[in-house]
Amino acid sequence: MFKLGRAKSLSSFPRKRESSAFLNPGFRLASAIADLAGMTPILVKNYLRKHQRRLRAITFATFIVVTGADAHAEKIRTAIPQANLNYLSVYVADGKGFFREEGLDNETVVISGPLSIAALLSGDVDFSGAGGSGMRAALKGAPVKGIMFQTDRVTFYLVADPSIKNAADLKGKKIAIGSPGDTQDRIMTMFAERGGVSAKDITRISMGADTNTRVMALKTGAAQATTVDPGGLVFAQKEGLHSLGFLGDLFPMPFQGFVTTEKKLRENPGQIKRWLRAAIRGLMFVRERPEESVDLGIKKLQLGNATRAMIVEGTKNYLRAVSQGVPGLPSAEGIKNFLEYDIKIPMQLKEDVPPERLLSLQLVEEVKKELETAQRRPSR
Repeated sequence: MFKLGRAKSLSSFPRKRESSAFLNPGFRLASAIADLAGMTPILVKNYLRKHQRRLRAITFATFIVVTGADAHAEKIRTAIPQANLNYLSVYVADGKGFFREEGLDNETVVISGPLSIAALLSGDVDFSGAGGSGMRAALKGAPVKGIMFQTDRVTFYLVADPSIKNAADLKGKKIAIGSPGDTQDRIMTMFAERGGVSAKDITRISMGADTNTRVMALKTGAAQATTVDPGGLVFAQKEGLHSLGFLGDLFPMPFQGFVTTEKKLRENPGQIKRWLRAAIRGLMFVRERPEESVDLGIKKLQLGNATRAMIVEGTKNYLRAVSQGVPGLPSAEGIKNFLEYDIKIPMQLKEDVPPERLLSLQLVEEVKKELETAQRRPSR
């Protein structure tokens, strides 16, 4: 990915009134959140205390902004795990006014996966793009559900040293991965196996999530191949590496899921539908007008020294994973693959996971039908 600038931190927005119960003496929900989200209870409690200290000042500022802009818009927060091209559509939905048209005053904040789910459960955010973390937490009992996926396929590309021409050439080579068993590792192994190379014939080197680190490992000869995101592909190619293929072509597997709480699903499905409609319209706008989308989001994404041309190219790489028509609702085959490869295998489960345990896709199905109907109407 492109090098990111500083993003808005958790402590820069107010905590909602409903989460004040977490600070009551003897209240143990912080520990429960910590267990479900893979965090320590101390981290969760510190997070909540930071919000309490800033609540009055920031709430007053938010009141002034909302009152001046649109007193009737519902204030919501959408959390995304990284401010990269994968979430350009959220910034586009903001910039084009799609959320506002739905009566929503959206604030987009950048929060890493497990912490994002803690914020969702405490009521500090309304929707989270940390879908994988959220649904794995749901499997442990967290009251959250996946409500949409941005793409029908993973967005990864496999890049390699120029001496490697195809999957068969990976035999005996070193592959830079994030961590053993992660999604990229599993899909890259599948790519090699389809080329006749068994998993045992590949040496994996864990190098963490930073794309730049792994790309430079290829440049120095410490590894010969790695996976990158759409923006990272542009960077890798400029460093003289080449693409062995788009890993999303292996099979359908929905990616970049968004989750919300079961409470919101019960009590405010109308707001969820309006959020979905705006988010999907943003994604469709990126697909249809990538260059204009980059202009809308380039400052928000804070992509360091990447040029506009590089960002546009990276966006087009990303769009290979977005379905035609109205996106957001994965196919039955895609859901099956997601539950198998992103949930069951990494969590070492013996039993299959019923989709309804982790997913609530009825609302996105309704929104998809509504938007398809609107597209068929003749324009006046």
